[in-house]
Amino acid sequence: MIRKAVVPVAGLGTRMLPLTRSVPKEMLPLGRKPAIHHVVDELAAAGIERILFVTSSRKKAIEEYFVSGGTSDGAAITPGGTSDGPPALDYSFVRQEIPGGNGDAVRLGKAFAGSDAFVVAWGDAVIRSTGKDNVLNRMIATHARENSACTIAVEHVPEDKVSRYGIVKPRYESGAAFPIDDIVEKPPAESAPSRYAVSARYICGPGIFPALEATPRGRNGELWLADAIRGLLGAGDQDGVAGARGPGVRGRPGGEVWCVPLVSADRRYDIGTPLTYWEAFADYAVEDEVDGPAFRDLLRGRMNES
Repeated sequence: MIRKAVVPVAGLGTRMLPLTRSVPKEMLPLGRKPAIHHVVDELAAAGIERILFVTSSRKKAIEEYFVSGGTSDGAAITPGGTSDGPPALDYSFVRQEIPGGNGDAVRLGKAFAGSDAFVVAWGDAVIRSTGKDNVLNRMIATHARENSACTIAVEHVPEDKVSRYGIVKPRYESGAAFPIDDIVEKPPAESAPSRYAVSARYICGPGIFPALEATPRGRNGELWLADAIRGLLGAGDQDGVAGARGPGVRGRPGGEVWCVPLVSADRRYDIGTPLTYWEAFADYAVEDEVDGPAFRDLLRGRMNES
């Protein structure tokens, strides 16, 4: 079982200024909780027990929120649970004071992860699942079944959005899970290997750390997780040995990389731009059990006025 997660939250949030001048974007509200609380709820629902936040001195509000546990009407709230739910998760923090790319943030989790596989969940993206199993549960099952080096959540996106994301090259397609031969960061739509976009959730084995160390840093000294995963995928290309997954597949000493697609019961929300944040906020607000109907009526009234 996978019990650990690394959650990078050190990003500057420049696209959300001036909101993020003093409030971390991860602490902006979605319904009755901050966005990062929803991320932790998702992790807890998948059986995660220990979380390392990769943060910065500008994000002390996140540390204070999870160390204190938050309060509501005087009752302690456990992120990932409720006042009468499971005990608080084990939270720890490490600082990334100088932005160095998301791979650099993951690299800082080496001591925390040790020899264990672990989840990576971006703290500014919420994946809301209404089905029996959330996407992380399905990823954990796939990771164990296939003995993957990495397992990635992906989402089929429209062609005009392909250039915004990392895009994977499936070896074959399946609605449940499939292996990939490559991952390309923000390709032009006309040259993209597919329309499956990386969707803010990964499971990494301990082999990701030597892969990160071997990955050259790019512009501004930034290190990217996708580049390290490409290194794992290409590790066996020189040996010319066909792999066990099918004819013509080269062996991969770095290990296989598998993808688990989001399904209709899963919805990803990005807290990265004002428009994507407003979309997420509106969805959570209209579905609020107490005030959702009144908020929907308010929105209808505003639309009629326009």
